[in-house]
Amino acid sequence: MTRPLSDWDFFGGAPQPESRFYIIATITDFGDGSSTDPRDFPSWFAGESARPVWWDEFSSTLSTDVDPPAGTKLAAQIAMAGLYDDEACDFETRRFFYDGPCDPFTEEHTRIPAKLMRELGLFLLPGNREWEHLLAFSSSSFLKLLREYDAVPGKSIENLKNELRVPTTKIEEQDPFKEILKLSEEELKSFTLVTDAGKLVYRPTSLDALSVLRSLIPHVDRGPVGYLPLARHGSGTVSLQAFLLLIAFGKLRKQKRQNFILVAEEPELHLHPSLHSRLVQRIRGASTQSVITTQSPNVASCYLPSEVVFARNVNGDLQARRMREEPISSIPTNSIRNLYLRFRENVYQALMGGIVIVPEGELDYRWLHLWQRVAEASPDVAAQFDLRPVSIIPTSDAAVVPTWTEIAQFRPDVVAIVDGDSVGIGYANQLTSLTPPPKRTIRLGADGEIEHLAAWIIGPTLSNPGPILEGLLLDPAKRSLKDLTSALFGRKKDRDLHENLAWEALENTQCAMRAGEFINDIAAIASGQNPANVNWSVQTPVVNSEVFIANHIAKT
Repeated sequence: MTRPLSDWDFFGGAPQPESRFYIIATITDFGDGSSTDPRDFPSWFAGESARPVWWDEFSSTLSTDVDPPAGTKLAAQIAMAGLYDDEACDFETRRFFYDGPCDPFTEEHTRIPAKLMRELGLFLLPGNREWEHLLAFSSSSFLKLLREYDAVPGKSIENLKNELRVPTTKIEEQDPFKEILKLSEEELKSFTLVTDAGKLVYRPTSLDALSVLRSLIPHVDRGPVGYLPLARHGSGTVSLQAFLLLIAFGKLRKQKRQNFILVAEEPELHLHPSLHSRLVQRIRGASTQSVITTQSPNVASCYLPSEVVFARNVNGDLQARRMREEPISSIPTNSIRNLYLRFRENVYQALMGGIVIVPEGELDYRWLHLWQRVAEASPDVAAQFDLRPVSIIPTSDAAVVPTWTEIAQFRPDVVAIVDGDSVGIGYANQLTSLTPPPKRTIRLGADGEIEHLAAWIIGPTLSNPGPILEGLLLDPAKRSLKDLTSALFGRKKDRDLHENLAWEALENTQCAMRAGEFINDIAAIASGQNPANVNWSVQTPVVNSEVFIANHIAKT
C-alpha cells in the first residue's frame, strides 16, 4: 500500500542483504468480539492459517496460552517482512501469518490469502494525493470501486458513445478548416490510404467504451455561474477527492456489514483548520477503526489522550508512546486532568512543536504568551533576533512540577520557568530532586515574579506613557518601575488590562526589544545555548542539572 521503498526508509540508508524489517499487527474483535472460540472463524483459524492468541485490552498485552486467560479477546497476528535485494537493488516484501520470530525469506511460513485481506478491509489515504483525476473514470481506484459494487454506468456509456459518433457540431465541416482538411483527404486517397468514399472527421475520443469513460472529467455545476472542472478548484478540494472516494467505499462496506479500517496520512493537508474537526468526525463515522498521522493539533485534539500515540524519531530510533492509558476521568490529579480537558490542543501543539516551556502557573502562562506575541509581531525584534518556535504549556497554579513531569515523558527537553520568590525556589528544588532531573530550569531573579517581568518590559514607556498605562498610573509623580509593579500586582487578574498594556508596549521599540530578548533568551537556554543578556547567572544544584537565574528580573 505504500510508495516504493528506498534505501532511506530503513537501516539508516545502508540496508544489507541480511537486514530485515518487520511490521506485526494484532487483529481482534472477530465477529462481534464476544466469542473466544477459534472454530467460529474457520477462514482465519482452520488449517494452515492464523494461530489463536489472546489480547488483553486493559493491559495491552498478548497471551499465547492454549486457553484464553480471563478478560481477553480472541486475536490473530499477521506480519509483513522486507529485505533489501542487493542484486536487484530493490526491496522485496512478504505478508504472512505471524507465529513467533521467523524469516519468511529462508524459513517456512504461511502467506495470507488475498480474500482475508479484503475481509479485513484496510485502506490507505496517502499524504501525496494531489491527483486531478481521482474522481474521473481514468482513475483505476475509482473504476475499482465502481466495479466492485457493479456501479459502472454501462448503458449510459454506450448511449454516450453513440452520441459522440454523430455529434451535432462537426468540426470538419467548418470553414476554412474544411478546405485544408479536404486537401489532406485528397493526398491520402492518392496513396490509396483512404477509399474514395472515405473522409476525415474529428471526434472527442476514439469512440470505444474505455476511451469514452476516460474522457469524462468531473466538473462542479455552480448553478447560474456555470461549470468549473474539479481539478481547477483549490488544492484543498483536489486533495479531498481521495478522502471522498474512500468515505464512499467505507459507507458501501458498512451497508454490507463489512469491515473498514482507514489509515490516513495527514488527512488535513490543504484544508482550512475550521474543517479539521469535521474531517475527523467523518473519518470516525465511516470507519470501523481509523489510524491517523497528523501534525495538526486541531485534528489531534479530536481524540482522547488514551487514543493518541505520540511518535518521535530519536537518532533513527522510532519511539512511540500512548499519551494516557486510562480515561481522563481516572487521572488522579486535577492539574493533569486540566491538561487533557481544558488545554488538550495546547498540549498536543507543544509536543509537536519546537521548544516547550512549562510556566509556574496560569497567570504566568498568560503573561509569557502575551510577550511572545508582542515579540513575534515586532519588525524590530525580527530584525534583531532569529526567534525560535516556542510553545508554552498552560499550567494550573501550583502544578509546575507535576505538569513538567507529565510533559517530560514525551519531551525530555521541556524546560520549566519559576519565580524567584521562596515558592518558586521551592519548585526549582523539587524539580532538581527528580530522577532524572531536568537538564535546565529557568528562574527569575531574587523575589522576582511574573509582574516584575511585565514591569521590566513595559518600563521604557514610563517617561512617555500611552493612554492605557496613563490610566493605570494616574499620578504623574508615581510613575516609577516600583509603582508600575505595585499597580500590576493590584490588577493581577485583569486580563483585558494585561492585553491592552502588551499591545501598547508593542508600539515602543524598546519594550518590544525587551520582550524579544527575554523570549529569545529562554529559547536559547531550552536549546542548550547561552542567553544573550549578560545578567543571567547559572547554578548547578545537582549533577547534570543547571538553573539559569534572570537577575535583571527581580524585586526592586
